[in-house]
Amino acid sequence: MTVDEFLTRFPEVPRDLRDEPVLTRYVDAFGGLLRRATKPTPCVGNNGDAEHHFYTRLINDLAIYGIGLARRDRTLARLQATLDQRRKQPATFACTLVPRKAPGAKRAGCS
Repeated sequence: MTVDEFLTRFPEVPRDLRDEPVLTRYVDAFGGLLRRATKPTPCVGNNGDAEHHFYTRLINDLAIYGIGLARRDRTLARLQATLDQRRKQPATFACTLVPRKAPGAKRAGCS
């Protein structure tokens, strides 16, 4: 996934971040997860599937910045912190984004 594809897929991410090197590294590192990320609907709540958790953990900070509730420098620092966490455990990082569910638990979503 390229940064332009990322910005097209997630219009809530502000375009002023397009040329930030940390955003390029972020999209390169998480492209596969970002392709699967799905914005949760209100009925999902905190119990969404992996795709919803990918969105919440990887896109929310950017969307919050986009509506003016976060500062640019702090948002970029959060992206870098997520990249640093991934660098420490690259093989299992995606698993840390999704909370564990009890065995046999029903799939989350609207009933």
